[in-house]
Order: sequence, then C-alpha cells, then structure tokens
Amino acid sequence: MTLVNRTILAGLLAIITLSTGCGGGGGGSTLAGIGGTGKTVSGTITGFGSIFVNGVEYDIDNAAISINDDSSPALSQADLRIGMVVTLTASDDGTVGTATRVIYDNEIKGPVSNLSTLSGGLKKTFTIFGTNAVVDVAGTSFDDSNAPGFSFATLADGDVVELSGLFDSAGTLVATYIEKTDDLNPGNSEVEIKGVPATGTDAGVGQSFMLDGVTVNILPGTDLSELPGGRVNDTFAVEIKGTLLGSNPARIDATRIKQAEKNIDSGDGEASIEGFISDFTDNSSFRVSGTRVNASGATFEPAGLVLGDDLRVEVEGMLVSGILNAEKVELKN
Repeated sequence: MTLVNRTILAGLLAIITLSTGCGGGGGGSTLAGIGGTGKTVSGTITGFGSIFVNGVEYDIDNAAISINDDSSPALSQADLRIGMVVTLTASDDGTVGTATRVIYDNEIKGPVSNLSTLSGGLKKTFTIFGTNAVVDVAGTSFDDSNAPGFSFATLADGDVVELSGLFDSAGTLVATYIEKTDDLNPGNSEVEIKGVPATGTDAGVGQSFMLDGVTVNILPGTDLSELPGGRVNDTFAVEIKGTLLGSNPARIDATRIKQAEKNIDSGDGEASIEGFISDFTDNSSFRVSGTRVNASGATFEPAGLVLGDDLRVEVEGMLVSGILNAEKVELKN
C-alpha cells in the first residue's frame, strides 16, 4: 500500500458520513456532526462507564450505533470494546457529554503474515495485504470473543484478524484493537480492505481490478448499490468486503464494494481528533489522522510541547474550509 493511500485511509478514521437513517443499503448519505448538529469526535475508546473518548465520558444510552456497517437497533455499549477507534456526534463540556451517534468501522481485516517480534518481546509487527501493522503488549487491546485464549502471546501467521488503530507518518497501522475472527481458510475466510484502486481502473460486473497488490473480482452477485454508476474507478477510495481465495498472490471475490466514507475534511464545525502527526512542516501546517491542522494559535499540553511527525496527539478546534484550526493540542501516551 502506498503512503498516499495510507494517508487517505488515515483520514477515514474520522468518518462522519452515515447512511440515511443509519441503515444499510443503497440510500443517500447525510453528514453527522460536521455540517449536522453537534461536535465530531474521533478517537480511541479508553474506558467504559458510558464510553471514554479523548478524555471525555460520553453517555451513549440513546445514541444510534453503527459497527462495521451494522446499524441494528439491538446494538449497544456492550458491543463496543476498549481500543476501538470510533467517531461520535456529540456535545460535551470537556469532561462529560452526550453522543447521538457512534460509528465504528475496522481499518482492515485479513490474514497475518511476516510476523516478527521487536523491542525485547514487547511489540510484534506483521503485514495484512501489504499494509504494515504493529501491536504492543501494553498499548493494544486483544479481543478473544471469537477465539478464546487469543492474546499478544498467541498471535501467529495465518490468523485472520480485524484491526482498528491509527496510522503513523510512515503509513504503519499502530493497532489499538485487534480481534481474531478466523484461521486462514482460502475460499471461506471473510476479509475487508480499503483504498484507492490502481490507476486506470474502470471495472464493473464480470471484471477485476487491483488494489494495493490484491486482485478483486466483481461477481454477478457483488453488491455495488452504493457505488456511483455501479462501477469502480480510480477517482475515489472504496471499501471492499469479500472472500479470500488465496494469499499468494492475494485474490478476493467481492461480496460488497462501496465508496469509502467521506472524512472529517468534508465540512466545517467543531471537532476533536486523535492521531499521529504526519507531513509536519511547522506548527501551522501538518496533518493528524489525515486532516490538515493549523496549530499556530493553539495552547499545548504539556506547555512547551514541541510538535513533529509521529507524535500521538489530540487536537481540538474548528474546521474551516477543510483545515482544523486548533485551539488545543494535547500529547497522548
């Protein structure tokens, strides 16, 4: 996966688009938070009571919840996990708040390969469909709901895993949440991948295209209802769900292809974003989770914080014409 694509995907961590009525299908979309009502908050779940995101406790008892495109009314806080990167439409006073929408969408789902251990056994790196990822024994939440006993110690090549996290400046996905969903079983394993198709792509039913080295087959039964004109091209990012046919080279029979959600740059309004700094030029020009930031007038926590690529921060401020004008930049651990 190219660094350009990873930057695009980093922006998708701040998803603010929902299907009309929070349901699935091929309907239109509306903006929640930015351009809608309330503040848009993008960050990692760090605790429960209600849910804690970016240091604020949000009541989500009456919120519409979407998890991996499932917007079932039965979903609740019990379906969320520590480490998931979520986007909220909410109001808060800096300490407590109320969310009206909660969206979680994994970043990638596929088989682990090229697993290696670093930092004296405290970190592990691997790839999924060419995307580099890293897990940390202390900083990554391991979910064994579907695979009892799954942990940092048992993670192995061939595990099919779902990841959520934040991209660093090199395009590595620093995983804050990982769940094992399956053992690699070509022809049966369900996978998900996001990105911009290869240059020159213009594909429909019965055709294939390439995305970051993966061949994606569009079958007669593939759901293309959320694609403009029912075709895939190289002008927008897509989200693909399908069945993995093989991993060397990787081939996927797509069951659903949709246009990837718009990111937080899509409108103006109040926002709070967690992520790694990238493309740093100076305090007035850098990105956090793909969103452009101007922090020339911001306060810093701790005072005297020196900004630079790969610092993990939370930025709060107002989006104006696609640029987040930061009022506060806080260092995260």
